[in-house]
Order: sequence, then C-alpha cells, then structure tokens
Amino acid sequence: MTLVESRPKRLTILCALYIAQGIPWGFMDITLVNYLIDSGITVGDAAKVASFILLPWAFKLIWAPLIDTMTIRSMGRRRCWIIGAQVMMAVTLIGILMVPDITKDLTMLGWMFFTHNVFASLQDVSTDALAVDILPSEEQGQANGMMWASKLVGYGGGGYLFAELIRNSGGSIQVAVLIQIALLGVIMILPMLWLERPGEKRFPWSPGGEGIVKEKNYGNPRVLGLNMVVAFSLRTTFIFLVFTLLHNLGPEIGKFMAKGICKDSLDWTHVELSRARFLAMGPEIVLALLGGFLSHHWGRRTILIIGMSSYALLNIFAAAMPDIWMTSWFPTAYLILSPGLIAVGSVAFLSMAMRISWTQAVGTVFTTYMALSNVSAVLGKRIVGTVEEAFGYQSSFYVSAAMSLLPLVLLPLVRTSEVDDPLSIDEAIKDLASTAQDLEEGYAEDPDDEDDEDISRLEQRAQEDLKESE
Repeated sequence: MTLVESRPKRLTILCALYIAQGIPWGFMDITLVNYLIDSGITVGDAAKVASFILLPWAFKLIWAPLIDTMTIRSMGRRRCWIIGAQVMMAVTLIGILMVPDITKDLTMLGWMFFTHNVFASLQDVSTDALAVDILPSEEQGQANGMMWASKLVGYGGGGYLFAELIRNSGGSIQVAVLIQIALLGVIMILPMLWLERPGEKRFPWSPGGEGIVKEKNYGNPRVLGLNMVVAFSLRTTFIFLVFTLLHNLGPEIGKFMAKGICKDSLDWTHVELSRARFLAMGPEIVLALLGGFLSHHWGRRTILIIGMSSYALLNIFAAAMPDIWMTSWFPTAYLILSPGLIAVGSVAFLSMAMRISWTQAVGTVFTTYMALSNVSAVLGKRIVGTVEEAFGYQSSFYVSAAMSLLPLVLLPLVRTSEVDDPLSIDEAIKDLASTAQDLEEGYAEDPDDEDDEDISRLEQRAQEDLKESE
C-alpha cells in the first residue's frame, strides 16, 4: 500500500524523516555548542557560531518554490527531493571526516556544517510538504505531535550520544560524524521503498507510472506566485507571519542564559550540559504528544497560549529567585522542564501553520512559516550576547519571558475560519482574476502562451471550489 492509502506507513515515514532531521540538528545545536562553551568560548560567541551554522534553515523559502514547481512526477511529488537531500546530507558529512581536527578552525567548522545544513533544510522542506500532501486534516494534530517527538529523539538522544563519543575519543568529532552518516543511510531506505500514491514508480527507470498526470502548477512559477499572493492576502495568514517571526526569540535567550549560569557558576562540562538536555527528552516527548492531542480537542490557539505562557512563567521564576540556581536540583530541573514547555507551543504552532496553509501552493505556504520560524531562532541566537551584556544572566530571564509573551497578543487575530470562509475565498478569487487579467493583457502578443492557459484553468478551478463550499 502507498502512503496515502496506509496510515501506519505515512506516520512511520514522517517520523523517521523527522528523526533524520533531529540527529544532525542535535549534534550542532547541543553537542557542538556545549563543547565550544566548555572550551572557554563565551555564551554570546557560541550562540553566534550556532546561528551561522543553522542559518540555512532560515533559507527554506528558496527550496519551497523549487519543490512546488519541479519534480520527477512519476516518482511522486516529494520523494525525489527527499532522497536527493538525504544523499547530500551524508556526502557533506563525509567531507567533514577529511579534516583531522576541525574544532581548531571555527571558520571552516562553520562553513562545513553550513553546507551540510543547506541539504538538511531541503530535506526538511520536502518532508513538511509531504506531510501536508498526505495527512488528512483529522490526523494533523496528532501526527504533528508524533513528528515533533521523533525529531526530539534524534535531537536530544543524538546530542548526548555524540557528547559521550567525543569525550571517549579524546575530543575528536570524527566518530560522532561517522555514526551520523550511518544513521542517515539507514533512514534513507524508507523513502526509497514506499511510494506516495498508486501508479507511481520507485525510480524514474522503474516500470509503471502510466496513470500519473503532471499537475499544472508544477513547472509554472508564475501560477505558484499567484497562489502565494492569494494565500497571504488574508489577515489571518499575514498576522501569523508576524507571530512566527517573534515566537522563538524568548526561548533562544532563556536556553543560552541557563547554559551560561551552569558553566560559569556551577562549572558544568559539555557532557553534563548535553546529559541534562538528554534527560529533557522524555518529558519533552510526553508534552509534545500531549500538545498534539490537546490541539485536536481544545484548539491550536489555546495550546499555543498555554505552552508559551508556561515557559514565560518559568523564566520569571528563574529570574526572581537568583539563589535557587545555586541549589543542586533547580538548574537540572530548568534544563529538563523548559524544552517540554516550548514543545507544547511548538506542536500547536506547527498544527496551526498547517491548518491555515491553503491554495495550490500549500507546500510553499507552510514552508514559509517554517522558514520564518527558523529566522526567528537565528535572530534569537544573534541577540544572546547583546542581551547578556546589557542585563547579565539573571535578569536576562525576564527578557526571555517578555519576548515569549509578546507574540501572544497577535493570536486573537488569527482565525482559521477565515481560510474556510466562502466570502474570503471569493475575495481571493477576484484578486486572482484581476491579476490574471493583467497578465493576459501583458501577454496579448502571444495568445497561445501556455502559462495564460494555466491561469485560466486555475481561475476556473477556484470558481468550482467556491461553488462546492457554498
């Protein structure tokens, strides 16, 4: 059975691909950052290195139009991109193995992992688009919880595993990189074996694929652009873009301030920091799954507010009680509990972004939110040093709390019903028709232009959707 026909298969492959995303992310965002801090680099400088290494995740908007307009359609809409990205992720890690001690040259370290993350971000975009394509709306909340939990397994488990490997190998990252290559290779087997839809081919040269018809928006960037304009013409989708740019600033500040206190005041090693993040994985997975379940029953907006407000309250407590950081239990408790609270809001955020992604460019719309979410994380890392210098570790937790609460004022303006409202759709269709008319006038000298024909079909399809909704 194919992915659209089998719920167990689609959940398995999505979770496996999210584990593949989490493994290198955990190594770079946990193991490597903690190792640099333990080596004497300031928290602000370590955060800047991390922001550069993870910067390609903010460039997912570059990939989204490509995978929404180009594909080997006989293999499925997304499989060829996922397989290609997985291969290049492994290849770029092999390049890192060629350098004896890459940690002695932070510039080379940054550029090599930057290159790896270019393809990791492509895999992420392709997987997100696959999820939007094959998940029915009633599965999205719970599936996002499972996908997020799977990413945490790769992120937290890999982060601690690689820290232990580095310590046991005398500070070398070669063994850790080699293990990552092997894990990515094993996971790549699933998208090679399982097809998206009936009639598709495993590889371009495989028999079959006779019933596959290429969608008109593939290979037509102009039609994709029109769909993007329509998708973000609603107040709900635009406001959620602003929310997305803000929602990761607070968590990034809080995370690095806690690491700074544990290193400077408690003299924790990088292995101890990574172990605490590993211990957080259990509660984080439980809370991620709970967040996905409750998003389905209580609503995405409610769970977003609960998750982000709870994290803000934890940071207010951490700032108001400075002596508690000198206890034997609170630093570990903070590092274990805070990721779980963030995960509750993150799962609801993913589900909300998926819910309000619409038009034929649904994959690109969803990826836009994911890309801007990563922009938010990068910006948060970039300002860590400035915040720490201005407020110190302790008071910076107040800043983290304030930045976590600020985006919540926008949520009442985000209404999922606006995406489904026939009147809103009608207005979007009128805008699309007006744009199509302008384009037709601009291409009047070429009446047989295929793109104009595609626009007419798109407009006709939009009118049919409106009639069905009425």
